[in-house]
Amino acid sequence: MMNHGKIFGTTSIGERGQVVIPAEAREELGIKSGEKFVVFGDERKGTVILVKSEIVNRFANFFFNKSKRFEKMARDIFEMTETEAEGEGQKEQGD
Repeated sequence: MMNHGKIFGTTSIGERGQVVIPAEAREELGIKSGEKFVVFGDERKGTVILVKSEIVNRFANFFFNKSKRFEKMARDIFEMTETEAEGEGQKEQGD
């Protein structure tokens, strides 16, 4: 079953653009003072999402590691296909 989170209350934007995250949210989510976040937003939907930088970095590392594996697989398939095509061409020349 997927957990879709929890509402921790409301907050407002201060004059300097600062947002206070409710204490309960900070405690439950393990948010510490000075921790960095990536800010995502959707103007059309009027949403702002904060994601810990550490989480975004882990996702990016995972994605790039997987993409390297897929790139290698694609190269291997391409090389196999080229080798097979060369073999077919040599067969046709020998006929």
